[in-house]
Amino acid sequence: MVSSKPVLWGVTSLLGLVWSASAVAITVRDTGNVAQTSPTTLTHTSRTPPLSGSPAASKIASPLQRVVQRMQLNGITAANVTARRAERYSTPLVRVDAQGRVHTAILVTTFDAQVEAVLTAHQVTIEQVDAQAGLVQAWLPFDRLATIAALPFVRYLRPPSYASRR
Repeated sequence: MVSSKPVLWGVTSLLGLVWSASAVAITVRDTGNVAQTSPTTLTHTSRTPPLSGSPAASKIASPLQRVVQRMQLNGITAANVTARRAERYSTPLVRVDAQGRVHTAILVTTFDAQVEAVLTAHQVTIEQVDAQAGLVQAWLPFDRLATIAALPFVRYLRPPSYASRR
């Protein structure tokens, strides 16, 4: 079936499509042109999956996703984060330090010693905790946001609310 209407793709859909195409080489064939016989193969081009393609992406605020994706697209890794000056990726909403950690508010279902131990095992540096509100303010390694968001007690990751003058 061929349509003359253009297909409108969202950025997230395209990133997911590109990621799934890069995860497994797929063959694309133009069925509208009978003369074409050789398939075109898309190959794997990125090393780390985009956050938008991960199952936990819905638990990560889009400003955090954008900063981390920009870092990944520019080749920032845990090994070169200091040499590549990760703090340059900070925005007015998202702060990134020289070690590539992202300042984050983690909304949790509960906070106890076990939750604290799991977070610190994932290299999370906890600054403040409001157990009653289910809020943990911390620095997370940029390459572990999806892993931390996938933890069962994590409800959502977002940038902290910074004070500002009116």
